[in-house]
Amino acid sequence: MNHLQYLIVMGLCVAITLPLELLGARVYRRPRRWVLALLPVVTVFLIWDAIAIAAGVWGYDAAYLTGITLPGNIPLEELVFFVVVPTCGLLTYETVTLMLGRWKARDTA
Repeated sequence: MNHLQYLIVMGLCVAITLPLELLGARVYRRPRRWVLALLPVVTVFLIWDAIAIAAGVWGYDAAYLTGITLPGNIPLEELVFFVVVPTCGLLTYETVTLMLGRWKARDTA
């Protein structure tokens, strides 16, 4: 079960922020915009990771990984991290912006 811990944590991050979509964040309902927001982040950090791994700057404990790797010896879990964490951030940002707009509209009414 240890080899799934990283993915379980990422799944919990998605599960915890999923209700924000239902509150009106509309991140998942705008897939093109979502992908365009993620693409630069994922690209830069995957390249960064590949360079750091190749240089021996850092590595990953195999006990907590599935063993599936991407080119550059990057664990699958790292790609998942680079998608999940910014997505959770987008969901949070969009929800806070929406709620602040609603509160401001209510206060001015």
